[in-house]
Amino acid sequence: MAARKVGNCRLIRELGRGGMGVVYEAVQEPLERRVAVKELPAEFARSKELAERFRREGLAYAQLEHQAIVSVHDLVEKGDALYLITEYVDGADLSKLLEKGGALPPDCVAIVGARLAEALDYVHFHKLLHRDVKPANVMLSRTGEVKLMDFGIAKDQTEKDLTRDGVLVGSPAFLAPELLKGERPDVRSDLWALGVTLYQLVVGEKPFVGKGPDELQAAIRKGRFVPVRERASHVPRRLALAIERCLEKRPRARWPSAGALAHELQTIEAKLAPRLHPQARLTALMAHRGFATEEEALTCVDAESLVATKAVDEEAALMARLRPRPWRWALGLLFALGAAGAAAAKWSLFWHLK
Repeated sequence: MAARKVGNCRLIRELGRGGMGVVYEAVQEPLERRVAVKELPAEFARSKELAERFRREGLAYAQLEHQAIVSVHDLVEKGDALYLITEYVDGADLSKLLEKGGALPPDCVAIVGARLAEALDYVHFHKLLHRDVKPANVMLSRTGEVKLMDFGIAKDQTEKDLTRDGVLVGSPAFLAPELLKGERPDVRSDLWALGVTLYQLVVGEKPFVGKGPDELQAAIRKGRFVPVRERASHVPRRLALAIERCLEKRPRARWPSAGALAHELQTIEAKLAPRLHPQARLTALMAHRGFATEEEALTCVDAESLVATKAVDEEAALMARLRPRPWRWALGLLFALGAAGAAAAKWSLFWHLK
């Protein structure tokens, strides 16, 4: 049976299947270049709204040429179906890294965050909003590249929105409070979603949760969450504050731009991982979590650094799993009260003798 083809691309295998389409690994001939092919099946392509959204995704990708954004090669119409041909990223998305080993080490979070903030700054410069930043939409390649993907609900800030009024667009746990009030999205709602993503990466859990949609939305509207260092005490204060500023309830209190956040995370990154090239550091992380081979990692990381990475990664995941114990707080309070009582007794005796 002949291999299925889309344009000049020969489909090899299915990579994933979502609510509205399928993604395949393919080879683009005659260049023999590995690509990804995203299909919008005929049953969805017949919807004018979905087909237009798919085309807009292709147009959004076509405007963007950034090292931290998946690049697009072509948009193909075949029969009643639509196909988007993009760069193939050999690796895993961040949600899979979380599933595999829990929270990421703080230096890796700073590196990933800096790359994503740079990408969003570039996206915003081109008058676009991503509107669906989350771990599942960020790929980490086996060679340590960070790639923002899935612009399926991206919005041109200068064009009319395809979404009907009152309909929420995006992943529920990553929606900013103002979006739940029906306000228009802007760059600060993308920064909120990035903040939720970084919080989950460094803590291992999302900052806002609920048993159902209503409870989740209520938690987001309140805007209250457990500070990063109360959930993961090993996280440097400056990194924790950078993430928490993204999660300010009032949009004006967040970072003024993705570029400002990128600059802060780059500074943190330089202090946390000064010896290794950032891409090499992420390659070592991928190797430790089983998404790259040790041989691949050793092409850009020495054996000593690879061993050190494993230790740091395991420590970060363990520290993020630990939670403050009630008895520790009680013991601390008793110690403080005891110290205060001893000091008071000392001064009382001093004045009595005097």
